[in-house]
Amino acid sequence: MRRSRLTLLIIVILYITLVSYIFILKPYALNKNYKIEESSKKLATLTDKEGRIIVVDKTIYEVWLDLKTIKERKKLEKLKYQLDRFLKEEDYEKPYIMLGKYEDILELKTYIPESILRYCRIYKTYERNYNTSYDLRKNIGEKGKTEYGIEPYLYNNGILANSEKIKLTLDLKMQKIAYEELSKMIKSQNAEGGTVIIMETKTGKIRASVSNYPYNMAFMGYVEPGSTMKPIIYSIALEKNLISPYQKFSLTSKISPVPGVNFTIGEAEGHHFTSLDAKDAIAYSSNVAAVKVMQKIMGNFSNDWLYNKLEQIGFGKKTGIEFNKEISGVFTKPEKWYKITPYQIAIGQGIGVTPIQLVSIFNVFANEGKYVKPTFLEDKVTDSRQVFSPEIANLMKDWLRYTMLKGTARKAYKPGVLIAGKTGTAQKAISGKGYSDKYYSLFVGFFPASKPKYTIVSIIDDPKNEYYGGEVAAPVATNIFSRLEEFNYYKKTEIIDDYLPNLKGKTLMEALFILKEIGIDEKKIIIYGNGNYVIKQDPDVSYDKDEVNYVILYLGDEKNGKDNNIR
Repeated sequence: MRRSRLTLLIIVILYITLVSYIFILKPYALNKNYKIEESSKKLATLTDKEGRIIVVDKTIYEVWLDLKTIKERKKLEKLKYQLDRFLKEEDYEKPYIMLGKYEDILELKTYIPESILRYCRIYKTYERNYNTSYDLRKNIGEKGKTEYGIEPYLYNNGILANSEKIKLTLDLKMQKIAYEELSKMIKSQNAEGGTVIIMETKTGKIRASVSNYPYNMAFMGYVEPGSTMKPIIYSIALEKNLISPYQKFSLTSKISPVPGVNFTIGEAEGHHFTSLDAKDAIAYSSNVAAVKVMQKIMGNFSNDWLYNKLEQIGFGKKTGIEFNKEISGVFTKPEKWYKITPYQIAIGQGIGVTPIQLVSIFNVFANEGKYVKPTFLEDKVTDSRQVFSPEIANLMKDWLRYTMLKGTARKAYKPGVLIAGKTGTAQKAISGKGYSDKYYSLFVGFFPASKPKYTIVSIIDDPKNEYYGGEVAAPVATNIFSRLEEFNYYKKTEIIDDYLPNLKGKTLMEALFILKEIGIDEKKIIIYGNGNYVIKQDPDVSYDKDEVNYVILYLGDEKNGKDNNIR
């Protein structure tokens, strides 16, 4: 009797052990509670400076079927009819297979029968959703898919995974304006591409960055600065008292700067001057005057001194902005210079500068002579250093305003838009062959001219109709700044009760205004694509506005056109 009881007890223990193994050690096999495992860590949401979403993690539930266990338990024949909905014939050879990705558990349970779900393991993971509008994607990049960009930088430096939200310096409204004005000019000039960067003068914060190329030219490409180099050369000479603010230059149409060397530098086509003071020499961009200023510098200092001075200003080294794969431009060491190299540099040749370097360097004239390191992080206070004295910087600021009114940039002047800056026209160099017959059109300046708030660089690559900076690149800047207040002029639109209205066919500005009117926080709005009209929205119409987590606006070129995304 006792032995029978002992045998029964052992059987009960073995049964409990077996059940525990199935239900505890292998919970995904027969567990009706569907254990959910966290398979990845949620990454930080990226927003613009106003909190508008640029990148956000979306929760996704991955469902993995355990075919191995189904076969071991000889359940395959019984379940095959249901499994055929999800699997191809070759899938049956695999031990595990993903059945799908779902946005919520209810959807998952509705779609997958419980008889199959009991043999599944569910993983909670996250997918990054990106705002692709107005060239943002080239700035942001993508963790795990691109080596370049802000997001890979933040991830590699342990910032992305250890923060809940990161506020970037970008302003989506300003980004939109910059993208549209640059695109208009590229189209009108049938140009190869172009770049615009807008920096907040005092802080170095990048408010907009557009690069109309397959890659991000603003941080990963370089150009010769052309005549935008001249204010820097003049400022060096002024600071060392090698010229005076009232300097008069006697000029000829061309100059041979190095005795005994067959090399001449002439004025731009159609320009001829006999005499100019320093201010007019900057305004009218005299090449010969710039060479004469460099002769003063080289008569007092060595190649090494000039190289170190320009490097201290910011040439030839990365700015250190939070962007993976930023390049350092091209600035040859002085031991490899030719006798003519300093004079080429005086007119912006023989040196390669990235657009982010150029706008950061030029910013010293708007910022009391102080260089401030550019940044993409809104809450970061960046390093700064004094490059020129405030007196020299303010003098050059006045000269650059004069250049806009009377000099090479005068055609870009707009009443009420008080802007200052310098134009440049740089021939495109061909490696090992010299210069081509194609040009970069450049403008670097700041707005407003008297008390600058923003510093801008605009570059147009190979414009076909005009190529001077004052006629092509400078108008991009003035058009951008003249539009900055346009967002205040939208009239109230009729709103229907408390529901999300149909925004299809509306312009982006109309749609944003309507959403604001019904109380949708602009931080919840994601813009997808580059067109002028909303061609699709998510959620759809008649959705209770109080239930809205995010609104995605898909843009296209026409009211009923197709999406025009940047990938």
